[in-house]
Amino acid sequence: MKKVLSTLVLVMVLLSSISLFAYTGAEPMKIKTPFLLTNVGQGTGRKMMEAQFLATKTFKKSVDFASNAEPGKENSMNKDLTDEKGNPYSALIAVIGSTAKGLGASGITIDDEISRVEKMVKEAKNLKMPIIAIHIEGQVRRGDSANEKSIDVIAPYADYLVVTKDSNFDGKFTKIAKEKNIPLTILDNQLEIQKIIKFWFANK
Repeated sequence: MKKVLSTLVLVMVLLSSISLFAYTGAEPMKIKTPFLLTNVGQGTGRKMMEAQFLATKTFKKSVDFASNAEPGKENSMNKDLTDEKGNPYSALIAVIGSTAKGLGASGITIDDEISRVEKMVKEAKNLKMPIIAIHIEGQVRRGDSANEKSIDVIAPYADYLVVTKDSNFDGKFTKIAKEKNIPLTILDNQLEIQKIIKFWFANK
């Protein structure tokens, strides 16, 4: 009996360690591998998220996810990897944020980028691939035209939104989520990112 109780306590501790992180709004959804990781706006957010995934030591690039990739285009993943519905990838994780440096390095304008994302969203919808839109870099990636256009081109079409409190300082994401009936998780800060990743992929 004591052995059973101790096992139950251990299970409860492990579960609580997965779920204990600071957020408000919708409970984080579950996600499966493999998935696509991309950016919206050619900012630094996608690289930040890639680093966060790799830092968990449980994800392998080009095995569990394809980075800088989008539906309908060639990428580094094994094309035979499919989810239970036969789709090649379980989700599209799109990190929002624009920088002039990023656009310049890509050799495109923000309008070119918006056009690309519109096509990407359409392709994901055609594949019935859930779109998870993320904004984690706070006010530094808000306010100017490029960043607001980057939000507007994908956030209203997402199936799930994740932002930090400072990204949502003006309530813009809350308004979009309410108007479009999109689940929205608001993290207290960037320190919660690895914790939410563990929650997303708790059954990985």
